[in-house]
Amino acid sequence: MKNSKQTTEKPASEQAIVKALASEPGATAADVASAAGLGRSTASKVLARLASSGEVRRTEGGRDGPRRLPDRFALASAEPVAKTAKPKAAKDAKPKAADERLKPGQLDGLILSYLKENAGSGPHGPTTVAKALNRSSGATSNCLTRLTNAKQVRRDSDKPRRYSLAAS
Repeated sequence: MKNSKQTTEKPASEQAIVKALASEPGATAADVASAAGLGRSTASKVLARLASSGEVRRTEGGRDGPRRLPDRFALASAEPVAKTAKPKAAKDAKPKAADERLKPGQLDGLILSYLKENAGSGPHGPTTVAKALNRSSGATSNCLTRLTNAKQVRRDSDKPRRYSLAAS
């Protein structure tokens, strides 16, 4: 038996979503699902796949107080790439409140800033850095290890673990 679908043809759900985004750029996943005649779960999965392949641009919805706003989607060809590039985590590393959740990579910027500001006071332990930033000591320790592997931070001693900013 031969396969009736060709491998180069996009699935019908992808075609429907691309068509819906072409007519309504900046739509939420629920809007796209409704316009494409698909379930929201299916639309969300297809949108995630298209966003990871670069065909669709995803813009985070952000927050309105404690409420999370929905992400918005548009075809990648609808806007130049320069405007869609994400800023580095260090630029937007300062959260609004100490108890607010950080986005992935934001803790890196906070830790690097702390180590720069306190470079003259010697190497710092994960607990000291965590208390100063009002963050989890485990997350801070994991981040310091990751930054050490990336050669942005230097591990000065193993026991007790102490870190300082890597020489530029």
